[in-house]
Amino acid sequence: MPHDVPGILFGIVCFGIGAVLLHDGVSGRDPMQAGTIAGAAVLSFGAVTLGLVVRDRLKWKRELREDREE
Repeated sequence: MPHDVPGILFGIVCFGIGAVLLHDGVSGRDPMQAGTIAGAAVLSFGAVTLGLVVRDRLKWKRELREDREE
């Protein structure tokens, strides 16, 4: 379980930075739309990271429960 904490924190940080970049890119006048693209990329990277960490954690808990039942 403790090895999940850095992944969760990394995912949350990427998700937050992506949300800020995406908000600034959409609300501002960026002719190249670099802020919007960067925000979307970092936001999706954070979402994927969080999804993978949560999936692995749920798998670990399920296997732990099965081992305790045996």
